[in-house]
Parts: sequence; structure tokens; C-alpha cells
Amino acid sequence: LIAGARILSLTANPHTQNLTTVEFSIGQDPTVRQVPLPEFREAIARALLNPLQNQGLPEKPDVESLQAHIGGRYLLEASLFYVKPLELRHDLGLSEVQVRFNEVEHVLSLEDFREVLDERVRSELGLDQPNQPSIDLAIVDQAETANAHGNWAATIAMLNPWLTPIAMLMRTGESEGLPEEVHQRLSMSLDLLGTAYAKIGELEAANEVLRLGVQWAGESGQAGTLFLALGRASTESDKHGESIGLLRRAIRLGAEEREALPLLARSLAARDQILAAMVCAERACELGADADDLKALRERLEARLGGSWPRFRVMVAGTE
Repeated sequence: LIAGARILSLTANPHTQNLTTVEFSIGQDPTVRQVPLPEFREAIARALLNPLQNQGLPEKPDVESLQAHIGGRYLLEASLFYVKPLELRHDLGLSEVQVRFNEVEHVLSLEDFREVLDERVRSELGLDQPNQPSIDLAIVDQAETANAHGNWAATIAMLNPWLTPIAMLMRTGESEGLPEEVHQRLSMSLDLLGTAYAKIGELEAANEVLRLGVQWAGESGQAGTLFLALGRASTESDKHGESIGLLRRAIRLGAEEREALPLLARSLAARDQILAAMVCAERACELGADADDLKALRERLEARLGGSWPRFRVMVAGTE
């Protein structure tokens, strides 16, 4: 049903499944095929594991658009494998699904939710998974040194193989049992890798890595640093509306304001929030941000504000 297969006949062999044949068709294709049972299972697996095209979420979604966003196939599979979706969260371009399985509640990104179900399909059909690379935390120090010297390619070569194992730890819930030091080191690795991708101009890859880092870090101390890195990548790719929310959240989570405020000022200015941008630029200078980097921006903002900026400063000083 989920794969859209219509079984027309089954000829069973009592001695071996390999000689049992299935006559069927799939989806909109009217072609009727007759194959051994193992080949039928492979055909079903291909249909169930075929990646779905992501559907955007409108501002006021109805039931159909919510189902399309999550993936109707995955909702059917969830009920089959006793994975119960509880809530869909969509914020700052991130979609997360709160689910319950194995008597434990988890919050997964939409991609991870789908992968959990894909893994269960593979397991049910007896499909082998390739061996995943191991994680050696000593490499984090090497990657940190590489980033410090601007050797972005070395960082990517060292840390990119970790993405799948880290995502697997999140999906299975094993990340919750890791020691805090290990959890923080893996958060740092995602920050380093996302930064390296951003520095070589691979902004889509940077966003993907840093979003994984944000999900991994949760509300921990490392989360502020990761939101800052994600906000920086969004600013550099001119996604200013997105970066404003990310940078504000980074500041709330304890990120270094001296680094976040200049970026926030740039994005606010790009969205014509001139006064707010000027306030951020001024505060950044007070905190010791590079004045030369902010000079041109402040001059443009002052020209836009005209005499209202001095009056605003006087008014603020009078309330202190």
C-alpha cells in the first residue's frame, strides 16, 4: 500500500523463497511484472527509499500541506513501525518533529525523522548498511589548528566523514548518554567544519553542517557559538532576514556580542532597519569590535538618519 504496489498473484514454493514468484505492478506504471520474491522485495525497497522532493510550508498550512511537508509516505511508515509523531515545529527555516518511539520522546530534524524510518525499512527488508566511519576526538584539535592557519580544505577532509555518524547518534538517542565533554567536542567539530565550508564559499554546505550543529547542541553553552556561525554564514550569503533571527538567538544563548553585533548591524541595515542597525554598530564599537570594519557602515547609517541620530542619543542619555 505505502509503496503503491498492487499484487496480482503469488505462486508459493514450499521449499525455497527464491522460487516463490510474485506478479505485481507499482504506482502509475501499468506494466505487470512477475519476479522471484527476493526481487519483489528489492523493488518495494527502491520505491520506499526513493528520496522525496521537499515541499515548502506555507504561512498558514492546512492538513494537506503539513502532510506533504513531512511526507505522506513517512507518516504511513511511522504508524507501521510504531513511531508516533507528536508535534511539528518550524522556526528559522528549520523543521523538527517531536516523536515517541521505544517509549522515549525525541526531537528530530525532518531529515532525521525520515532517515529513522528509512533505516527501519532497510532493517525490515534485510538490506545491508555500509560501515560508518569512526570518530576520533583527537582530530578536533588538528582541525582547530587547521582553521587557525586558514587550511580550510584540511578541516573539511578531516571532519566531513563525521557528519553521518553524528547524525546517527542523534537519531538513535545515543547522543543523550554521551559524557558532556564528548558532546561539547562534537559540537566544536561541527562549528569548525561549518566555518571551513563558509570560508571557501560553500554556503549551502556550511548551512547544512551548522544546522546539524544547532540541533546537536540544543540549549547548551556551545549552541550560542553555533548560532553565531550559522548567522554569519547567512549574512555572507545575503539571507539577512534569516540571519537577524539567528544572531539574536545567538546573543540570547551567550555568544560573544562583539562578534555578533557587527553582523547583526549589517543584516538590519540590509532590511532597512536603520536605527536598530546603528544601535548595534555603536554597541559593537563600545565592546571593542574592529572600528575600521564598522566605519563605512556607520557613515552610511548616519547619513540615512541625519539629525535624528544625535537627538536619539540625547534622548537615551536622558533616560539613563
